[in-house]
Amino acid sequence: MKVYLLRHGQAEAGYPDGQRKLTARGRGHAQLLGEWLQRSPEALPGRIICSPLVRARETLELLSAAWSDREPGEPEVLDALVPEGNPAAIVSILESMDEDVFLVGHNPHMEILASLLMSGERSRARLVMKTCVMLRFNWAPFANHGQTGPAELRWMLDPRNL
Repeated sequence: MKVYLLRHGQAEAGYPDGQRKLTARGRGHAQLLGEWLQRSPEALPGRIICSPLVRARETLELLSAAWSDREPGEPEVLDALVPEGNPAAIVSILESMDEDVFLVGHNPHMEILASLLMSGERSRARLVMKTCVMLRFNWAPFANHGQTGPAELRWMLDPRNL
């Protein structure tokens, strides 16, 4: 199983936090990633799960528009993907899945989730995810007595490099 993590694009400052929209730069980065995904030989994940906050949903909509001819699955909204959510709950959800999945969320949640996937601990693997950075993992759990996490990081993509 492939697991994709995407931090939302750059958002405007403001209040309430859940209603913050993407900036022009954030929209541009999300479109670049969508175009890259469209050209990618990898199949799109069958399951897409997104935070309910506006900036995450907007990021996903822009990606989906760019890959529209490849028909991504209908996105699910999951409250556990909000910034103050529990990343360990997401790992538990992933353990019960067997299809590729694309998750769109926020920091610090995404960085903690990445560490849990790689190392099994919240902060052992230190990874910086700027806005609109996407990671791809292979879900590959094995009996290791808790020494590593259940997934291998395969690549990291920053739209600033496209």
